[in-house]
Amino acid sequence: MTFWKKIVIGLITVLLLLVATAIGGLYFLGPSSDMCGVQLLRETPSPNGKLKAVLFQIDCGATTGFNSHVAIMPSNVSLTSNTKSFFAADRNGGKAPDGEGGGPEVQIDWVSDVKIDIQYHELAHIIRNEKSSQGVGVVYHTFN
Repeated sequence: MTFWKKIVIGLITVLLLLVATAIGGLYFLGPSSDMCGVQLLRETPSPNGKLKAVLFQIDCGATTGFNSHVAIMPSNVSLTSNTKSFFAADRNGGKAPDGEGGGPEVQIDWVSDVKIDIQYHELAHIIRNEKSSQGVGVVYHTFN
C-alpha cells in the first residue's frame, strides 16, 4: 500500500470515530437529558386542594434569559425537569420588569377548581399560553 493510501485510510478512520463520538454524545446529552435546571418559585393550591399551579423557571445556562413557566399538576406530584408548562414567558429582552427568579412577574389566582386566572406584565414575551391544562380552563390578563 502506498504512503498516501495509508494516510487517507487513517484520516477516514479518524473521521468515522469523530462522527460516532458526536452521535453518541447527542444521544446521551440530547434533548431528553436533564441539562437544564428547574427552579420551583411558588405553588398555589386549587380551592379543593386536589391540584396545584406551580410557577417555575427553567435555567439552561448563561446563554438563555430568565423565564417564568406555570403548570397545573396533582397536589401530591413534585416538579421535575419533564413538567410541561401551559404558560411560559420571558422578559422580552428586559422590557418587562423582573419577578420571582428573574423572569417576568406572573400572578396566579384560582377562580374555581376548574378555572384559573393568569396575569402577566403587558411587555412580557409570551412563549406559550394554552387555553386549558389538566381539565382546568385558563384565562389570561395583562397588567402594567
